Amino acid sequence: MHTLIPWRAGRCLAWDVTVPGTLAERYVNLTSKECGLAAARAADEKMKKYGNALPSMEFLPICMEVFGPMDPNSLKFLEAICKMISVRSGDSRDPFSQLTTFRACCSGSCVSVCLKISN
Repeated sequence: MHTLIPWRAGRCLAWDVTVPGTLAERYVNLTSKECGLAAARAADEKMKKYGNALPSMEFLPICMEVFGPMDPNSLKFLEAICKMISVRSGDSRDPFSQLTTFRACCSGSCVSVCLKISN
């Protein structure tokens, strides 16, 4: 997926959502030592694979483990989106506190990201 309007520096943002299994055999040796390492590893793998694939776009892997931890760049991205929503809506509360649900739903090759903002 990608944005239809420029995200930063005149470039559109392309993203890929990955939800690694915190207890999956390939990650459990990492996640048993430190929370969030499966998401960080998945983000690194996506950057290696797609980071330079679209030179006209900025690429961002959005990685959130099944049990919730996110990689740092995914968290920064969601904080930025929440701040934009807060500014547009005129809501003066802390922008990130409005994020009550972040859910990545994977179904075959179709991925959707759902943000639910509390009223």
